[in-house]
Amino acid sequence: MLVFKIALYILTIAFAFLFAFWERKLEHQLTDELLEQQHENISDLDSFYEIRRDIRRQRILSNLPREALFKLRVVVSLKFLFGAILVLEVIILQG
Repeated sequence: MLVFKIALYILTIAFAFLFAFWERKLEHQLTDELLEQQHENISDLDSFYEIRRDIRRQRILSNLPREALFKLRVVVSLKFLFGAILVLEVIILQG
């Protein structure tokens, strides 16, 4: 029974991470072209460069039409679904 629980937990975590990585990939696909068009300052080459780039990426994503974001929203929903399933598995299989 313990092996079954561990396998189930690992499988659920793997799917949650799969959808998280897929979400990141889709975000990059949707925003890379628009990010490259924006002007970058010399000051953007410091230690906070990636944080600023992610903030600009989120601003671009918030301005995209709903049709372009549909697939991303589905993947985000699946990621959260598998996170919730993991919590339920831990609660239910705690015996």
